[in-house]
Amino acid sequence: MRRSLITAVLLLATIGAAPSAAATSIVHFKSPSGNLNCIAGTAPSAFVECLVRTAAWPHVRAKPANCDLDWEPYNLSLSSRRVVVGACRGDVGPRCFHDCTTLAYGKSVSIGLIRCRSALDGITCRYVRGRLAGFRIAREGYVVWRS
Repeated sequence: MRRSLITAVLLLATIGAAPSAAATSIVHFKSPSGNLNCIAGTAPSAFVECLVRTAAWPHVRAKPANCDLDWEPYNLSLSSRRVVVGACRGDVGPRCFHDCTTLAYGKSVSIGLIRCRSALDGITCRYVRGRLAGFRIAREGYVVWRS
């Protein structure tokens, strides 16, 4: 619940933010297709959370019994070198609505020690030093790297 509340506050604070770690500690971006939406920041430590608006994943994680809010199975988050698949939330999460910046294919954004790169096969977000935990998220599925 606390993570969802923090995400909601950060989402409201980032409308119109550009994907530049030097200019702001929060970025809100989407893939060129608009199907992949992400929010990232550095408070209290680096994190990124992405979702697929329309997915064709062959398998999804079931809603946990302890989730009494909305379950978003097409959501991946990375923080503290840990990847979480799915999100129990009472907010819109990283969903882009209006002034979300497009991260062009081949471009990347760095958020603290995490770098996210946009490509035709999805958005990849990984730590750049130490244990390289991270994920790649796409319409067709996802890959998780755990450290």
